[in-house]
Amino acid sequence: MQSLEVYLEALLHDPQHPIPSLQVAVVRAGEIVYSESFGQRYLHPHDPNQNLPVDNQTRFRVASISKLVVALGVMKLVEQGKIELDADVSLYLGFPLRNPAFPEVPIRVRHLLCHTSSLCDGSRYALPSPYTLQDFFHPQGRFFEGGAHFDPRHAPGTYAQYANLNTGVLGTLMECVAGQRFDVFMEQEVLRPLGMEGGFNVSRFSPEQVGNLAVLYRKQTGGEWNPAGPWVAQVDDYGGVVPPGPMVQDPDRPDNRFVVVDLSTYRLGSNATFFSPQGGLRASALELARVALLFMNQGRVGEVQFLKPQTLEQMTQPQWTWDGHNGDTLQGQALSWGLGVWRFTNRPGQDCPVRGYPRPWFGHLGDAYGLLSGLLFDLEEKNALIYIVGGQGGDPATYPGLYSAYTRWGEEVLTALASLLD
Repeated sequence: MQSLEVYLEALLHDPQHPIPSLQVAVVRAGEIVYSESFGQRYLHPHDPNQNLPVDNQTRFRVASISKLVVALGVMKLVEQGKIELDADVSLYLGFPLRNPAFPEVPIRVRHLLCHTSSLCDGSRYALPSPYTLQDFFHPQGRFFEGGAHFDPRHAPGTYAQYANLNTGVLGTLMECVAGQRFDVFMEQEVLRPLGMEGGFNVSRFSPEQVGNLAVLYRKQTGGEWNPAGPWVAQVDDYGGVVPPGPMVQDPDRPDNRFVVVDLSTYRLGSNATFFSPQGGLRASALELARVALLFMNQGRVGEVQFLKPQTLEQMTQPQWTWDGHNGDTLQGQALSWGLGVWRFTNRPGQDCPVRGYPRPWFGHLGDAYGLLSGLLFDLEEKNALIYIVGGQGGDPATYPGLYSAYTRWGEEVLTALASLLD
């Protein structure tokens, strides 16, 4: 273990590609066998003596791993009979949502979960209230952008194109059918039953929880990367103070500064995108390990059956697989999708997160505001690797993977963690 920790600690101090923080966990044969944290959750801009360390309870904004956790909430509603996977989403949203290029083809819930909806992100995919989801999709909407949120070439269900907006639509749809705000529903119905104490709305956190959030960083100023320069805070720099409401980038400001959403005026089911369902979950690596264990234990959490085994099996089954021309693979990173689940086929040079690993992985990756994250689990052997990198100190374009389509940071951490599975 000591040599592993020395190696992981050294990753923080690479002179060309430093990182501010790292949190990891490993599950082997269904048991958590390793968890550790490195670096700083907060870096004072002038006085290093005021830096704050990461510990195993520190939570990070884990980026797109959030999509997998949201999918668990969707499937909870499917089991309750409140959502049908192949239903037209318009039936739930209360307004017609159709791709203008394919007005007769319904966009189904299933399509949102596996990125085949024909929806696109456009210039943004999250809006503060009182803007509504319809502002993206209706020609008179403030953010219609000439139809930029629709793929004009491919009908729903025919082509995979990764879009964060899919999960924003799902979050809003969940509010419509559950009769609860997205953040509250996720806490009560998904996170707390799984033993996860974080959430999608930092304004609901205690002062202690906010104080142990990790700030995300880049060594980037004005678009220029400088590995020897200062760390620049990107998100969750709250100074230990609980914010008065959810924070989202303001589309009416040229600097996209974050603004507070007033929840007292929010109309349920109108726009859950400001909760960032696509990437705004705050969680630790140990908490994410609970998601992997849920799949390994066939939906059981202790003595409670959280989801049916067949529901989780359905989530990991292929809903879309690349055939050479039926989707955008993110430059080889994503060759197959389940229902909210990233299915890694281990194709060398592409979606191969751990070199030489003999079985496929399931889970999700994340990349936002400098953070890189991964939740990978092997259902056959009940192994899982979880990592959270709290920032990037060099241009990721100059640090590609050696054996995959992912970053070198991810490869280095996963290769080290995988040594514990032998």
